[in-house]
Amino acid sequence: MAVRDTVTPDFLTRFQLGVWRALIRTAVVEWAPDQTTNLYGSGFDGTEIEFLDGEPMEDIREFLIFGIGDLFGLACRLGDKAPTPEKLGAEYVLSRQGAGTGLWDCGFGAEGDRLHEQARLLGDIELQVSGQADDGDSWTVYVL
Repeated sequence: MAVRDTVTPDFLTRFQLGVWRALIRTAVVEWAPDQTTNLYGSGFDGTEIEFLDGEPMEDIREFLIFGIGDLFGLACRLGDKAPTPEKLGAEYVLSRQGAGTGLWDCGFGAEGDRLHEQARLLGDIELQVSGQADDGDSWTVYVL
């Protein structure tokens, strides 16, 4: 990631892809008290960033705007070794969800610590899934 590319439209799109893919990998959906399923392998491949419209997209924009200094700092300090936007998006989800890992745990130093705290302030990302539990093609996923 070059400094000039930080938070460009391409960066934003790629960051969103990282967010959605991380949500798919980590989301466990409860269909009934005794039956849960994971979205990973459900037919969602991480390209459905339209699900991030609305409040989640506003949260992402807020995170990137307020974190621009730290993102530039990472890009300047790490150069070619800076994380990809997709990687940052995935770590953002882990930070937001309080997963015990995330932006603070990637070796990003003080920038990563500050970005992690900023993500935590936004709270958990919740998914609402409807459809037939045994028919992934019928699922509709909403990011709340």
